[in-house]
Amino acid sequence: MRVFNLAEKKVSGFNFSYSTIKIKLLQSRLHAKPQKNYICRLYMKNTRFALPSLLRVSVLLSYAFFLMMVSCQTPEKVLKSTDIEYKKKMATNWYNKKEYFKCIPVFEELIGLMKGRESVEEFYYMYCMANYKQGDYMISAFHFKNFFDQYPNSTRAEECLYMQAKSYQMLSPKPSLDQTYTYKALDAYQFFFNMFPVNDVSKESNEAISQLRKKLEKKALAAADLYYRTSNYKAAATAYENLLKDYPDIDEDEKISFMIVKGNYKFAENSVPDKKVERYKHVIDSYNIFKDRFAASKLLEEAKNYYEESHYYAVKSAFEWAEIAPLDEREKHYRTAFAEAKAHREYLLTETQKKEFDNWVEKGHFLMIKNAYLLSEERKEKQRLQQLEQTVRIYYNFVDLFPNSRYVGDAEKIFNNTNTQIKKLKSNG
Repeated sequence: MRVFNLAEKKVSGFNFSYSTIKIKLLQSRLHAKPQKNYICRLYMKNTRFALPSLLRVSVLLSYAFFLMMVSCQTPEKVLKSTDIEYKKKMATNWYNKKEYFKCIPVFEELIGLMKGRESVEEFYYMYCMANYKQGDYMISAFHFKNFFDQYPNSTRAEECLYMQAKSYQMLSPKPSLDQTYTYKALDAYQFFFNMFPVNDVSKESNEAISQLRKKLEKKALAAADLYYRTSNYKAAATAYENLLKDYPDIDEDEKISFMIVKGNYKFAENSVPDKKVERYKHVIDSYNIFKDRFAASKLLEEAKNYYEESHYYAVKSAFEWAEIAPLDEREKHYRTAFAEAKAHREYLLTETQKKEFDNWVEKGHFLMIKNAYLLSEERKEKQRLQQLEQTVRIYYNFVDLFPNSRYVGDAEKIFNNTNTQIKKLKSNG
């Protein structure tokens, strides 16, 4: 019965009474005393193998119990403790297990408790990383930079400055949204390179910078396209031009250069009369730039149409503005229109357009006579005589240039009236 007594003892908290019951059942079935020794030997054989297995189960359960006890520890319970070493141990343990939401509040308290008494550099670093791993990038960006400022000579200073830029990069949204954090990330990477020109993350940093700039490019291009679609052609042309200045390596540079030509043309077309000449000239300049850069472009033919029309409309707009300008400014604007006609005439492709130019110049010289006479009627006596004499000079210039003009008859009438007025003024003293 010694074996049975041993079987009934507990090992590591487990009772073997089940084995005892099993043997007794076997005995009752055999009803033979000689079988007893055999059954005992069978029990001993089974127990030899069962005991180690049960011990292993016991160890596993004990470990599980230990883990359960540890898992029962919460940040709230740890924070209530007055044992700093215990707090350190638990916070570090949670950090190593990647349970960042648990260790963050404990690290915060430890940094405050230990400040001024012992170094908190290691715990502060883990706190910064825990916030980053937890996805609190705004907080991690602040603390990584603060770590660098407080421990500039630390072996982790370079890493923390890099992680600040990474944190801002993680906050950078898609191109359609506000890009404040994209700019912050680019500034942080630039500062990182300024402080550590030689570093181990140059490749990763340059790739990140490239991705961030792509976002800004897409954002700026989308804004320029929106300006154009909403007929805000001035803003569109300016935005396209700024795109090429800010991002000279942008992939869509051909399209953008073309849209500068098109945007400027639409802007000139919809401008007030006194601004059209200058703005059509801008179209011509932007076309020449586009042609030089993309001579083989599929968009060149369309751009050329805007270019040729701009030569024509620059002159037409100059004469239209001269006709409606204030009376005392018309002579100046007609002379400007004559100069524009001379400068643009060689770029016209059709004889019809050239003939229109000649007609505008002829009519313009006649209207200068008419306007000079009308202006004389608004002057006082002294100034009036001077203006009438100016009218005569303009008339003589007109008949010299266009002796067979269709406006000669009307011009002579004005000339005769002018001479009559001059004689009256002179006779009156």
